[in-house]
Amino acid sequence: MVSGNRYTGGKGSEAEENFTVQLTNPMLYDRLYILSAEYSVSVEYLVNEAVNRMISDVDFVRSLRHGKTESK
Repeated sequence: MVSGNRYTGGKGSEAEENFTVQLTNPMLYDRLYILSAEYSVSVEYLVNEAVNRMISDVDFVRSLRHGKTESK
């Protein structure tokens, strides 16, 4: 289950997105909470970082399909 809610505050503040995701893997749920406690960061932060990383990886693979590479 995934649900979403979008809110845009006034005075030029950033848009806030609220989503609910049901984790169907109990081990994933446990690991998130263990990592959260171990590193003193919120579960929401860990989930945001994980989603950001996944999207970045997907974009990278898509760019490889199109023959694009980044020079650093």
